[in-house]
Amino acid sequence: MARRLKDDREDRSRLQSHKARKERLRNQRSLLIIACEGENTERLYFESWFARLKESQQLSSRSCVIASHSHTNPSGVLADLLAFQDGGLTFKDFEQRWIIIDRDAERTNGGGHTLADFNTALQQAEHKKPKVLVAWSNPCFELWYLLHFRYQNTGTDRDLIKGQLTSALGIKYNKSDPNLFTLTIAKLPDALRNAKRLHNDFLEQGLSADKSNPCTTVYQLVELLEGMTHTGAETKEQI
Repeated sequence: MARRLKDDREDRSRLQSHKARKERLRNQRSLLIIACEGENTERLYFESWFARLKESQQLSSRSCVIASHSHTNPSGVLADLLAFQDGGLTFKDFEQRWIIIDRDAERTNGGGHTLADFNTALQQAEHKKPKVLVAWSNPCFELWYLLHFRYQNTGTDRDLIKGQLTSALGIKYNKSDPNLFTLTIAKLPDALRNAKRLHNDFLEQGLSADKSNPCTTVYQLVELLEGMTHTGAETKEQI
C-alpha cells in the first residue's frame, strides 16, 4: 500500500513537472508582435486583449508585444514594426506580425493620411519576408467598436462614427478610455459577424481596401487572439 502511494505521488510529480516545462516553453515563445497607428485607441484595446490572455495563462509578458510608437501614418507604422529590437529579438522572430492601420482620408481641417501612403503600407507589408499581416480599417479603427452595437454598411467618416459610438455606449466616446474593451467584449460575437459580413460584401464586389468604406479586417486579428484564449497559443497553424 505504501509503495503504491509513493508511486502515485511520483506520477503526479512527474505530470506536474511536465506541465511546468510545457508552460515555460510556451511562455518563452515569441508569438505575436503588432504595431499600432493610434497611440491610445488601438494600443489600449490590444493591451486589454493581452492582459486577458495572461490572466488565462495562455501567454507571458514576452509572448505578445506592441512595438514602440513613433509614427501615425500607415507606412510609418510598418516602419515601427520593422525597427523593433528588444533583448536580441526582432520582428522576424515572432510567429505572427501585424500592423493596425486606418485609411482615414486627409481632411481639410488637418489630419488623415494620403491614399498613396495607405496603399504603400499594404503593398510593402504583403511583400515583406517574413510576411506582415494588416488589420486595416476604412475609415478608422472606431468602426470596429461600432460594429459591436450595429451593422453599418453606408459610407461614413471618423466624426460620424464617434457620434454613433457616443449614442451606442451611452457615454461620450473617449479614445483614451481604458474601459472600452470591457464595455464591448460582451458583444464581440456581433462585431465579428458584422465585420465579416461587411468585408465579404466588398470582396464580392472586387473593391480594394481604400475603396471599401465602411470596412475593417481587425476581426481577423481578434479571431486569432480569441482562438489563443480557447485553445492555447498555437499560432503557427493559423497563419
